[in-house]
Amino acid sequence: MSGERKFPYEKIARLDNAERREHMPPDTIVDLVGDWEPQTVLDIGVGTGYIAIPLAGRLPAARIIGLDVEPRMLEVLADRARAANQPDAVEPLEAPPDAIPLSDACVDVALMVALFHEIDDRIAYLQQVRRVLAAGGRIVICDWDPDANGDFGPPADHRIPKAVTTAELTDAGFTAVTFHEAYEHLYLISATSP
Repeated sequence: MSGERKFPYEKIARLDNAERREHMPPDTIVDLVGDWEPQTVLDIGVGTGYIAIPLAGRLPAARIIGLDVEPRMLEVLADRARAANQPDAVEPLEAPPDAIPLSDACVDVALMVALFHEIDDRIAYLQQVRRVLAAGGRIVICDWDPDANGDFGPPADHRIPKAVTTAELTDAGFTAVTFHEAYEHLYLISATSP
């Protein structure tokens, strides 16, 4: 992640507020992933647990791993999980911005919510995600649509068009790229690891 694109910890209140809940209710992603009934989910760029904590409620038997480069985010995640009476629901994992410190083929679903635009070498990172996904595992990318109207989200020049995201998923070796109707300002894409 480049310094200019990395979400600043100082703006943490934006990660779970009324505006975000209006534009990107977590239930859309929670329902999509929950219907697949995965055993292990990796939420990359977990932040405050906006998706991970409700997903843990939907999938109480699943292992939910919350990865973030910012240790202070992981502290907030732990506090929020305790406040939701789910203190052990999300396993925190600190990682460098260019690697995923997990073994091969150990994850069923990997989430990247409002994160893809922050990654510098996206294809290399997608290959890292593919490495940790089990065969038939899925990646879910939800990110800002540069064609969407409005001032909500990052600057337009930071956003990655969905056609580019699709091409990069294919270049990284993913198959069955699928668009899901979801949000006005963001696109939601899933793909499969062969």
